[in-house]
Amino acid sequence: MATLKPSLLLCMLAFLCISPFVPAQGAVESDFFYLNLLWPGSYCNSAFWKTCCMPITGEPALDFFVESMETYDSYSGNVVTNCNSTCNFYVNQLRNFITDMYSYWPDVKCPSNDGQTMWKSTFCKYGPCSNLTQAEYFQRALNLRKDLDLRILLATKGIVPSKTAMYYLEDIESALRAKLSFSFVVECNRNLQWFAESQLLRIKICISANGKNIISCPINKNTNCDSKVKFPLFTYGMLGHDAIDQSNPIKMPFERDQVI
Repeated sequence: MATLKPSLLLCMLAFLCISPFVPAQGAVESDFFYLNLLWPGSYCNSAFWKTCCMPITGEPALDFFVESMETYDSYSGNVVTNCNSTCNFYVNQLRNFITDMYSYWPDVKCPSNDGQTMWKSTFCKYGPCSNLTQAEYFQRALNLRKDLDLRILLATKGIVPSKTAMYYLEDIESALRAKLSFSFVVECNRNLQWFAESQLLRIKICISANGKNIISCPINKNTNCDSKVKFPLFTYGMLGHDAIDQSNPIKMPFERDQVI
């Protein structure tokens, strides 16, 4: 068997010592979140056909919903997803705040459902890319939503849901800066049912890696909104119910852990 000459072996060792370490592909780690708070009024009226239905469990709030808490890498500026090919989701771990999950993190897509499939999909996409447990991921997002109270924050500046009113984007951003500084971006969609108007769909807020604090955004995202936007009404009628059916109680998960 041929052997390497000592001089060649020394050269190879020297090259390995001075070469920069390159992490394995897929080893990128997230170091901050984008908390996505969704205005359901804009989500539900964005198509000509019926988009939203009343969930089969619980009662959605007439307020901003948590949509997700996306994991991001500030170095690349990219979202980091699907860090674990196997992901179990235990509904029972949410039992201490399940009422808030049904109120502020519901799945209002048709057909009607209990939201649990959507919760699993969201957590398995982003949760394993963070250092948070399943319960921490959901509860910290809910806590942030509650502390921010965006609907009240906007209302203090006269920006309230309306069937007809249009608001200047700069006024919406100014109202949000009172609490968020420059740690957010406003995203819009279009109301295809009514002149394709630009309307407030989502507010994305930069959050620390522990999911507890608002931070200055490490990367810049630009708004896609027009200079004037609508903030449409959100009613239970948009979910196919003129009033909440009192026979639609909140159903607790099984006593044992339920894996979905």
